[in-house]
Amino acid sequence: MKKCIMCGEEIHPKRLEILPSATRCVACSNTKQKAGITVTKGTGDHTYNETIIMEHDEYVKFQEVERLKNGKRVDEITHPDDFEEEVDEVENDEVDPTELK
Repeated sequence: MKKCIMCGEEIHPKRLEILPSATRCVACSNTKQKAGITVTKGTGDHTYNETIIMEHDEYVKFQEVERLKNGKRVDEITHPDDFEEEVDEVENDEVDPTELK
């Protein structure tokens, strides 16, 4: 049984199985949430996609710049955590089949 050096709680055995040198529990880990964007590079037949991984706060700043560049207000930015709620709302909306005609 290995204890976390920050909070003193037991480090989960699965975490130690995967990362035997872990000294902190998941809650005390210094790894932060990440986000990624896909960019298309090249031209014509030489086009390829690349994924850029960044810290979450950098991603939020990137979104702000993109929204401003495209003429949208900063308060229109969708936070990644809010996106899941929007998807749930759309999936849970009932559609009346007679309205589709």
